[in-house]
Amino acid sequence: MLPYISVLVILGVLALLTISETKYSEDGILMGKKSPVLLISCLLIYLLMILKSPVTGDYSRYADNFFNSTKYSFRFYLERKKEAGFYMFTKLLSEINLSTFFYFLVTSSIICICLFFFLKRYAYNKKYAIYFYYTIGLFAFSLAGLRQTLAMSLCLLAYEPIRKRKPLQFLLIVGAAFLFHKSAVFFLPAYFLGRIPWKAKYHIPILLGYGLTGILFDRLYSMVAAWMDYDYGIESTGNGSIFLIILLIIGFLGVIYRKELTELDKDSLLFLNMHFAAILLWLFRLFTRTAERPAFYYLYASIILLDRILSLKAKDNDKEITRKCILLFSLALFGVFFIYRMLRDNNLIPYVSVFH
Repeated sequence: MLPYISVLVILGVLALLTISETKYSEDGILMGKKSPVLLISCLLIYLLMILKSPVTGDYSRYADNFFNSTKYSFRFYLERKKEAGFYMFTKLLSEINLSTFFYFLVTSSIICICLFFFLKRYAYNKKYAIYFYYTIGLFAFSLAGLRQTLAMSLCLLAYEPIRKRKPLQFLLIVGAAFLFHKSAVFFLPAYFLGRIPWKAKYHIPILLGYGLTGILFDRLYSMVAAWMDYDYGIESTGNGSIFLIILLIIGFLGVIYRKELTELDKDSLLFLNMHFAAILLWLFRLFTRTAERPAFYYLYASIILLDRILSLKAKDNDKEITRKCILLFSLALFGVFFIYRMLRDNNLIPYVSVFH
């Protein structure tokens, strides 16, 4: 538990130090430390991932799969055709070095490198963004769903093709992610969602389509679950409402500051639309845990959206005080949420290091 808390405190303090900073760009964007602080923060998270011994939770399952890959050939995984990219990649690493430390050293580096360049490119204030990544649940999920996390990390590279409207490049990236985890197919709508203007004639059909999905949810879910090879049906989760409230708060702030965000950078619309996709997907999370999987692909955009909102310069002193209060509330809320998750998630507790 102590390693998680230590990183939480470090990232939280770095974010808090930014509150007193008064350096803004000419566009009115709060500018914190850039790459050095982000790099150090990513390295802290990287060390946390690779120094965790795979003896509990889903980490141990991936370690077992890594060792079992020595029994099979590359051709076996290729003919299997189910997420062959991940299994062939695992097989390749086992041929290089049959050590779980090496395995997680490589896989975690892919996750952290993709995260670093994503936040470096799109986040206004890197200290906020990396803190929210750590606490929003994406880090915790990386210790449970390695296959999907690798797919999600690859999809981070697809934001540029979305922004520059390069469909072929986008499809190639998502296709590569699909070879690691089938759920990457749920990121395909992102290419179209990213540029939808905030007008009723666009959003009303989307909401109607979402309502129809809700009506046919049982049937659609059974089809998707069968395709994803999930052998359990719809389960009443009894949780997820707290996180939905957090997403709704971020969405509310995004709508309030939509004009300021788009005036500074029209690409902020991309992250706002992605965030609302996460909200809509998470609504289904209240009924079945499986809906959490596609929602995670869009949560990275939620990090950028919240970072950009909290990095805006207020026009007067009162509004600046309000911004700082919102920031303090956000840091505290996400910190408490992380500790709450940490106490309940077997993939986080206990933390057993490789030195034990």
